[in-house]
Amino acid sequence: MKLNKIFISGLAMLSLTACNDYLEVDPATNVASTDLVFGSEGETRTALYGVYAKVCSDNLFGGKLYNDFQLNSDVDFYANSNEAAAGNQARRFDVRSDANNVETLWNNLYSAVETANEFIFNLKNSDIYAEETEDGAEEAADGTITTIQVPKVTALTQMMGEAKVMRAMFYHELLSYWGDIPFTLQATYETDDLNPAITPRQEVSDALIADLRHAAEYMYSDKDANIAAPERISKEAAYAMIARLALQAGGYSLNHDAGDANSYKMTRPSNYKEYYQIARDYTKKVIDAGGHALNKSFRDVFVDECNFIVNTGDDVIFEIPFAKETNSNWGYAQGPANGVDTGDETDYSNSAWGATNGGVRTTSFYRYSFDESDLRRDYICGLWYYNSQGLPTMRFNDYSMHNNKWSKLWNTNGLGKSTTSATGINFAYIRYSDVLLMFAEAENEISGPTAEAQDALKTVRKRAFATADWTDMVDGYVADAASSKDSFLKAVLNERKWEFAGENMRWKDLVRNNLYSEKIFFTFLEYYAMAEAMAGTSSYIDMVEEYDGVPYQEQFVTEMYSVLVKNYNDANFPNTGLYMFYVANPYDGTFRNPTSTAPAKYFSDNELDYEAVSPRAITGMSSSSNSVAWTTTALTWTNDDGTMKNQILYSLYGYIRTNQAGNIVVVNNGAAQQFNVNPDNIQDNINRLPAVRYLLPIPEEAIARSSGAYRNYYGY
Repeated sequence: MKLNKIFISGLAMLSLTACNDYLEVDPATNVASTDLVFGSEGETRTALYGVYAKVCSDNLFGGKLYNDFQLNSDVDFYANSNEAAAGNQARRFDVRSDANNVETLWNNLYSAVETANEFIFNLKNSDIYAEETEDGAEEAADGTITTIQVPKVTALTQMMGEAKVMRAMFYHELLSYWGDIPFTLQATYETDDLNPAITPRQEVSDALIADLRHAAEYMYSDKDANIAAPERISKEAAYAMIARLALQAGGYSLNHDAGDANSYKMTRPSNYKEYYQIARDYTKKVIDAGGHALNKSFRDVFVDECNFIVNTGDDVIFEIPFAKETNSNWGYAQGPANGVDTGDETDYSNSAWGATNGGVRTTSFYRYSFDESDLRRDYICGLWYYNSQGLPTMRFNDYSMHNNKWSKLWNTNGLGKSTTSATGINFAYIRYSDVLLMFAEAENEISGPTAEAQDALKTVRKRAFATADWTDMVDGYVADAASSKDSFLKAVLNERKWEFAGENMRWKDLVRNNLYSEKIFFTFLEYYAMAEAMAGTSSYIDMVEEYDGVPYQEQFVTEMYSVLVKNYNDANFPNTGLYMFYVANPYDGTFRNPTSTAPAKYFSDNELDYEAVSPRAITGMSSSSNSVAWTTTALTWTNDDGTMKNQILYSLYGYIRTNQAGNIVVVNNGAAQQFNVNPDNIQDNINRLPAVRYLLPIPEEAIARSSGAYRNYYGY
């Protein structure tokens, strides 16, 4: 069951509780009637849905934050061929303060903050709200029971907590993208202050953590029937949000020296372990609550969301509840692109699902990072898409792979031929696997790879591998990783890499651990070295192989052999109504060309249960080939003259690229400088790398409205 009423009532409430642009609020006209809106529990709930509606905006968690502002990394990747600065492409670290999309993101996040602040102020000052205590029991280690006073949870204190968690979600993104930010926990009409002061990020984090630590104790557990978890925010979701904020606060981030507008470097607070302790303690609270497990398969967590199935007590702790035909780009931007021509009256095999964009993708190298027995790999990593006649087309000859976690195509019945975005597919914003891995990371930082930290990592890996593989891939793998604090952290971050592709986490994980510059550097070299190798020889491929631990010269596929087949319930491709490719060599670059053997005989010889089909059998068009045959797709990352394609050179433009002379340059404190790569010493290259300027500039319009109170740093 989905809470679609959130959107019907919540969108209507926005006219009462917030403006379109927070920094243009007119405090004299923005005051909702407290008596009218907050006079009863039911009306208050309707007002709360106005805050949820902000979360669900396609300009925020419904789309933009996971598309335009999911920054490139060694996992999530958007190829770009522009060889010059564009000024509005955050994904490749190429933005200016006049970028319209940056201003839109800023305004929408602050508008959402204002909506939450107004709700919190009005509820707190209403006649019906009170925070009280009641008798509770505390059991000592010796079994002695003591009566203590504990917070009394009511529907109203629960709603207050939900609003505060959502406010923290908005501020978490502002901290991630801007660092030090204008900050207030008061509604504008409380203060008449249209320009809250820029506040150091640590102070912002401290205030938000303290706020949530109090509010969480007045919230219902998600095991309680009083809330419709996981589509509404529970105590456990609040605990997880505290941990997320604490890890962000204790980790590294981009900072500037006082008064220095141009230079920047990565630093972390001196008391960072205090934040890791908070993260450890609050993730442990979620684990000890016992309300969640990883019982469903990794695949089914996302397939169920694509079919509007809401599961309780499993991986998802809080999933953002969207409404079909109203909002959410989830499943439209992810998964295979699906071309549907609504002007064509013919219904092809893919028509029932409507068009998809499929633009949220991974690097071409991401799929090689998995162990071959990892059950997540072949589900996540999509190699093909569909044209407007339902014919599968290889994505292989490209610079990225589809991320198939969510897709409209996984919906059993299809959303309709004329549909595009506004899928209504939920997004799992907080997952139990995230809590387990946050716990493992924090525990490791404080006490090393303890048994508890290892168990948390094992729990995630058990879902990722068949039971028969647990001895090697769970117990053995974790035991090896636990040989040191550093190796265990690497294992935890790798697990997050394989678990959270497309969820806007990878670049934040790398920033927090001061690994972003290193990973971006080697992501560039992966493409650069492989393009060199395909053209002849490469100076860097051996170093890249050593760094990644992957023998790309053997494993990387430059010529892929595939044949069209019917889908016989392939576990990694949930849509059984669509035709698909059987790929003979998805991960083996030395695979012997099979095209001399007819597909039917090849399947028979290899005991494979597939039936090959022709393009005509799929499209029904006489113009399509009637041949049942192999297709050979060659990878071409160089131009006819042997030079590399622009997508290789400029997709990471704002940090690393080549200059007009063909030299590799990195951007250091805003200036592009030649970087002489040392192919014989990985650590020497890492040691010389500058920080990535991942933070966005404060929009010019906001600076102008502040009359100079706001200013940009980091070379903007």
